[in-house]
Amino acid sequence: MKVNLVLGFVGLLLVSQAGSGPSTLKSATYRFDDLVAQKEANATFRPVLDGLTHSGYHIDVHEVFLLPGSTPHHGHRHQQEVLFLVSEGELQVSIAGKTAKLGPGSAAFVASGDEHDIQNSSNRPAQYFEVILDAGAKSPH
Repeated sequence: MKVNLVLGFVGLLLVSQAGSGPSTLKSATYRFDDLVAQKEANATFRPVLDGLTHSGYHIDVHEVFLLPGSTPHHGHRHQQEVLFLVSEGELQVSIAGKTAKLGPGSAAFVASGDEHDIQNSSNRPAQYFEVILDAGAKSPH
């Protein structure tokens, strides 16, 4: 299933991230069934991990289950870079004024400072993983 593919990708990303200190991520696996769901009006969020890589970069990964016709938030911009990995359904992603429809297996990357928005414009639920990278929060080594 596509969820396993995405989780495998995240797992591979973490393999080389063993380090020291309480906020540095260690190599680990994350079973989808063990993730704690946080329900909101139109979406369910499941945090996967949040911490510093071995290189000191902040990484936040979470899964989003988005109801038909919904958006998790309005268009916005921030310093972090974002990678969206679509696992189920169809999403409409707008980045810096350009819009694309993405289905399972598709990805979108948002560079720092670019305005972006993500919507489920279909009539069925959508699922995606969001990987947020923050070089500005890099800890000194």
